[in-house]
Amino acid sequence: MQTQPADAGTGRLHGKSVLVTGSTKGFGAAMAERFAAEGASVVLTGRSETQGRQIEQQITDKGGQARFIQADVTDEASVRELIAAAAAPTGRLDSLVNNAMAMDQVGSSERPIADMDTDGFGRIIQVGIYGLFWACKYAIPQLLKSPGGSIVNISSLAAVAGIASLPAYSVCKGAMGALTRQMATDYGPQGLRVNTMICGLVLGDALAGDVAAHPVAGPRIAQAQLTRYGNLNDIAAMATYLISDESGFVNGAELRIDGGWTSTAQFPRLSEMVSGADTPSSR
Repeated sequence: MQTQPADAGTGRLHGKSVLVTGSTKGFGAAMAERFAAEGASVVLTGRSETQGRQIEQQITDKGGQARFIQADVTDEASVRELIAAAAAPTGRLDSLVNNAMAMDQVGSSERPIADMDTDGFGRIIQVGIYGLFWACKYAIPQLLKSPGGSIVNISSLAAVAGIASLPAYSVCKGAMGALTRQMATDYGPQGLRVNTMICGLVLGDALAGDVAAHPVAGPRIAQAQLTRYGNLNDIAAMATYLISDESGFVNGAELRIDGGWTSTAQFPRLSEMVSGADTPSSR
């Protein structure tokens, strides 16, 4: 199963400048690599300069255009400076991809809400709500200078389905969808498009094998997947479409990139419940 973005090289994003927050690894790095392969000039950002420079080098070694700018999305001044620096070469931005999320805090701080520490909740909100707000606030004046300006917000299943013990993360992703619709309403008439990708389960090769082999998680996850596990190229390909001119009629949308996961409620088979010797009426 492919886990890395394909080097498409079709030039679909030629001439576009794109800022991807949280782009030093995972989804963000995969999208940045794909955008650069498609001809975009990409601005990478995150807290880790070491990781950021590695992704920058990977892109430039393949002939792509990339710059890393270190920034902290929990700090308004840092975000404001990031946007100014990202737009400086051309005086505008064409696309903003909001991917940054405090996954280290999600892993360590999340609890059922009655048990969750207020400071832990706040640390996640600071990235997922305020970081998103500041990025959009300072990028939109630049994006409006572009004839095809676009914001793509990276969300998850937590925006549309209850996931145990993730109250702060769920709040952030649910709010992202609402803000997407609101910004599309405010700025769509000026030519700016704002869309959200609700991403499903994405696994690398090794992890996919481990999950499939797990005696409990494997069968349950396989039952929920209507097609297959997702990979990083699935995410990068949809994001490429949304910032390209091909998606010019797509605005204010929440697109589910989840292999059909949320299309099924996973009820027991009703035919088995109402027929056969084990039904209450036949006992």
